[in-house]
Amino acid sequence: MPLVGLTGVCLTQSVTAALPCFEYHRIAEVGQSMGQTSLVDIDKDGDLDWVVGQSGTMWWFEYVAPDRWIQHDLGRGARTDVGGCALDIDGDGWIDVVAGTAWYRNPRQPRSEPFTKFDNGAIGCHDNVAADIDGDGSPDVVACSNAKDQVRLVWYKIPPDPTQRWTEHRIGEGIHGGVDPKGTGDLDGDGDTDVVRGDVWFENLDGKGTRWRERKELTPPGGSRPDRFGLALKAWVTDLDQDGDLDIVEAEADCADGRVFWFENLGAGRQWVCHLVSANSTQQDFHSLAVADFDNDGDPDVFSGGGPLSQTTHTCFIWENLGQARQWREQVILQGKRCHEAKAADVDGDGDIDIASKPWRGNLHFYLRNMLKEDAQGR
Repeated sequence: MPLVGLTGVCLTQSVTAALPCFEYHRIAEVGQSMGQTSLVDIDKDGDLDWVVGQSGTMWWFEYVAPDRWIQHDLGRGARTDVGGCALDIDGDGWIDVVAGTAWYRNPRQPRSEPFTKFDNGAIGCHDNVAADIDGDGSPDVVACSNAKDQVRLVWYKIPPDPTQRWTEHRIGEGIHGGVDPKGTGDLDGDGDTDVVRGDVWFENLDGKGTRWRERKELTPPGGSRPDRFGLALKAWVTDLDQDGDLDIVEAEADCADGRVFWFENLGAGRQWVCHLVSANSTQQDFHSLAVADFDNDGDPDVFSGGGPLSQTTHTCFIWENLGQARQWREQVILQGKRCHEAKAADVDGDGDIDIASKPWRGNLHFYLRNMLKEDAQGR
């Protein structure tokens, strides 16, 4: 059973747990209605920092220790919903940040110097994802929105001078959410990057992102569950069953009774079978999704947590993959904390996957430190 979520307390008893326990730490209490989240090394010191934004204001939190994070301003002025991602936009080896209508250049001394904001001409959006759409070896940025006058799914070519206006290419219609956090990959095995929009996937016909075919093949059991914001899903493209092709994992977001499920690719993206990962009824709003090997046993597991529309106690789960994604063991790793746009990565560089998150309503940012390595060393 989970323990009380206090700073420094391990939230899962490792004696009986299938997964490692996670140690809860507070990052900060700041902001409201936040998005634009990333776990990346902003200051190039070898560990990962927490990036987050709200209504035009962004910060990055420098990781010093599990219970010590230093808040820094990152920028202001971008117009977006929760969309944002971090990547090296100008090719200088330092991680920059894009958030809807603008991007922010890392000054290379981010602890003491301000980021520089550049308007990019892009849409304010619910999702931003970095991927090489046109196959030229350089990252592009995908954006998805259903906001008024911006209902579209598009990708942007970053020009050689990224301070200039970015070139927009249309993929299809947008929904409230459906591409983030990792909704791109070569689904049909033809060597180029396709795009998932939650309920459909778009086939990149020419490999350059200028011609697309919409494929309506992603229907969960009983159909989708759109709520007050319309259809919203978190999407992750990965080889979940480790059979050599890419599958799709999804979590129902902005939904009062969300599910997590995956679509099994039965060959070149032409046939899909949907399997539940979570229970069919959870009363949780799964506005987060991360797929990673949380227990270091060689296969990918799935994480999500209860967001703003959850009807019961906000709960964070990991579903342990018990073999080729055919069986799952559900484990609660945190209760009583609101989870929204969480990210998972090895923050402290100890070889296991940690989690950082925050709420939509509220201001508590938290860090769940994976104690796998410490437990193995007899902590």
